[in-house]
Parts: sequence; structure tokens; C-alpha cells
Amino acid sequence: MSPFICQVVSMGLYLGEKAYLRSSWNILDGFLVFVSLIDIVVSMAGGAKILGVLRVLRLLRTLRPLRVISRAPGLKLVVETLITSLKPIGNIVLICCAFFIIFGILGVQLFKGKFYYCVGLDVKNITNKSDCLTANYRWVHHKYNFDNLGQALMSLFVLASKDGWVNIMYHGLDAVGIDQQVIRFPSASTTSCPGVTHLFQLDVT
Repeated sequence: MSPFICQVVSMGLYLGEKAYLRSSWNILDGFLVFVSLIDIVVSMAGGAKILGVLRVLRLLRTLRPLRVISRAPGLKLVVETLITSLKPIGNIVLICCAFFIIFGILGVQLFKGKFYYCVGLDVKNITNKSDCLTANYRWVHHKYNFDNLGQALMSLFVLASKDGWVNIMYHGLDAVGIDQQVIRFPSASTTSCPGVTHLFQLDVT
């Protein structure tokens, strides 16, 4: 509290080029001091009666370490550089999202409804959804599929992260058709969907 008062008295509150509120770092510092004062007053007035407000104020108190930034020139420079780089990073994210949407639409066109399979004791003679339901088995889909654009984007994110992408690729290779039971192929060379391997390889790379 004392440094805050000293700075306001020496620099001025708002008037002047070097006034306290002319700097965004000082605004952050003053905001944290103001929140701390309100928290103290609310606690002394009886925090149990307005417990919700007290919780919010105590949550804002976790921002106190940010006051160190304004007093450390090196750290201040790093934070300002990160803030400045947000705009170009945002442009890159938009470009990546555009590519994800394009591949997501392509995935929906190729694999919508084809990532379903039959779960039961003996599915060797099961060829489609009707056979599966007639045998009182369950017709389910894989966790990552391309039934809609949202699911397709999630599957593409897993492919791009290279964590479990091989399973999704083989699910695409095993796909036969809509409401058709999958066929487990031993290798990619016998896939019933030409170009599927190249699609997954393009997305991963």
C-alpha cells in the first residue's frame, strides 16, 4: 500500500505524461492494491454474509505475483514480447484451423457412417448393421470418427498430435461402407479405400 501511495503522490494520478495511470503496468498494480483493500474491508465487515463476493476477491488475490513483473525489467520485456507475438500467432492459428476444416470436410465425405462395427461373441459372419442387430449384438462406433465436422476435427487433432494416430488410420483402412461391418486387413496395401493411406499421411505430416 505504501509504495502505491508514494508513486501516486510523486508521479501524479492521471495528469502528465509520466502519471501513474498512464502505464498499463501501473494500472495492473493499482487494480491489485484496490482488490486487496476491498478484500480486507469485506473480511472485517463479515465475510460470511457475502461469501460469494469474498470468494471472487480472494481468487483475484492470486494475481498478486503479477506485481513483480512491473519491478523486473527483464521479466517485463519477456511478457511484453509475448503479448506482442499474440497477433502473428493468432494468424497462424487461423491458417491451421482453415486446413483442419478442409481436411475435416474431406474426412466426413469419405468416412461418414463407416467407423461403426459390431460388438459380440462371434462376429465372423456379421456383414452389416442388420445382421448385428438381428444377433442381439451392439452396433457401435469408434471413439474417434468422421460422422460430423466436430468429430472429424477432433480426430484430425489426434492425428496431428501423433498420439494414437495409427489406430485411426487403421480404422479408416478397415472401413468398408455405411452400415457395413469392418474388415480387418493385415496391411495397407489391401485397403478397399484407395488413397486413404495417403490422406492420413498428408494430415500427419
